[in-house]
Parts: sequence; C-alpha cells; structure tokens
Amino acid sequence: MILQRYESVEIAVPTGSTSTRFYFPDLPNLRNANIIALQLYTPATLSVTPNTGSTMVTLADLKKSSINLFSGDAQLVYNAPLLTFNPISNGTDPFIYELPKIQGNTIGSGMVISWVKSYVNLPTALSTTNVAYAFGVYYYLPA
Repeated sequence: MILQRYESVEIAVPTGSTSTRFYFPDLPNLRNANIIALQLYTPATLSVTPNTGSTMVTLADLKKSSINLFSGDAQLVYNAPLLTFNPISNGTDPFIYELPKIQGNTIGSGMVISWVKSYVNLPTALSTTNVAYAFGVYYYLPA
C-alpha cells in the first residue's frame, strides 16, 4: 500500500455507558476523502490512544465489536468484525495479513464515508467504560 495520507481517529466510550452503539465523531479532514483502508489498533499495539491518550478498549470488547460504514445514505459495510481491520501481529491479538482495501464505485477509487452515520456496535454493553476505540484511516483527496 502506498501511504498518501493518514489520520488517527478515535471513538470515545464515556464513563458508565451502557450503550451498544458508538458513532464516529465528525471528521472534517475526511468528509470528502476517498478512504482506501481502515486500521484498528489494539491495547497490545498501543498503550493509549494517539489523539487523546485515552485508555484503549480491551481485547475482549474488541472481539465482540463490529463496524458499520455508510456512504451517503447507503450502508455499504454491515457488522464487519472489528478485528478484521487489525494487520499488526504482536504475538497475542488476532490479526490479518493485509488490510482490506476499501473499494469505491470505480476500480482504484476509495469510498467516501459518511462518518457521523457510521458506527461501532456490540451485542452487549462494553465490560469497561471511559475507554476509546483507536483507528488509522488511509485516504486520498479527490483531484
């Protein structure tokens, strides 16, 4: 993969939350970006989240988390297991060998994601709160 642009993204889980759905925040730099790959970070990879220094979501909670991605009003990714987006082999966490490439409407294009509609969800509430999901977003901007 060629690294053109990258941004760290977090989804905060507030203290005491019993929610099972956590939306991405508004990401102004990524609003019209063509997303080519999404990477998940685990607590064995990072000790704290890169943007805010928050505690990472536990591996047990990552194992039951999935992601839903929207482009406009269309839900294009539905309940993909979150660990599908972990390419880092650290000896303890499940991982994949290569990040899934996010395909847009034409060959070689990325997907424009509606971040405020996209979310991580779980079948039951997280076992630990006051934590955050940490992602890396690989993208390019349209010409």
